[in-house]
Amino acid sequence: MNYQSVPNELFKYHIRSPETNKEWDDYYFLRWKILRSEFSDDIDSAKDDIEDDSCHIAAFNNSGKILGVGRLHHVDEDNSQVRYMAVDPSSRGYHIGSKILLKLIDKAKDSNRKCVILHARDNAVNFYKNNDFQLIEKTHLLFGKIQHYLMKISL
Repeated sequence: MNYQSVPNELFKYHIRSPETNKEWDDYYFLRWKILRSEFSDDIDSAKDDIEDDSCHIAAFNNSGKILGVGRLHHVDEDNSQVRYMAVDPSSRGYHIGSKILLKLIDKAKDSNRKCVILHARDNAVNFYKNNDFQLIEKTHLLFGKIQHYLMKISL
């Protein structure tokens, strides 16, 4: 098993890809709950057509509960993109999102990509800035109400 164990004052969590059917179900459920439940009752609304071609990373506590998720896919030979980053509200403040993001960036580096891009929601811009991403420009408005911004980090 290839995972990273991260000690924390209150609990330990592990950063790795989901492995079992239950872990995959929980992974997609958390993604939907945090990112799409306000807009759709369909859990599949938090999926797209490149799930099988992407790298999925999650944080699991010692009981196996998923605390956070993130996905990376390769856009082209030079660039990868982070999408669907989400951390359960009860687990925020423990650097889980940063650890997931760092693992995704490492995957991009391992694939010899030069840059990682993402489209951050307005309320996540500072999180990505704190993780060394640069704000490039204001982009799309998701569901007519969630402003996004293009951000990138050079590797």
